[in-house]
Amino acid sequence: MEMNDRPARRVGTLTMGLTLVTAGVCMLLSMLFPALEMELVLQVSPVILISLGLETLVAARGGGKVKYDWVGMILCCVLVCTAVCLYAAAYMLVWHPEYIWYW
Repeated sequence: MEMNDRPARRVGTLTMGLTLVTAGVCMLLSMLFPALEMELVLQVSPVILISLGLETLVAARGGGKVKYDWVGMILCCVLVCTAVCLYAAAYMLVWHPEYIWYW
């Protein structure tokens, strides 16, 4: 296989993988250490959007073949929606804790 015949790289796979690993580690830590505050994880959730944007820019700048397909777009939308939901939760926890219903 020649260098020019490499398969197209799918944008979003690196970000999705890092997000899944990070989310899994955070969930595991919260299960093992219940007293551990997880607010910081929620506050840095916009990093998901930043990393997805950076990955897209780097892939587009590289000049190689970049493949955008419907499965990748759906996964990217899921990542974006998750980041937005986590941001909203962090915002409410930090700035309006009186509206949070505690068990």
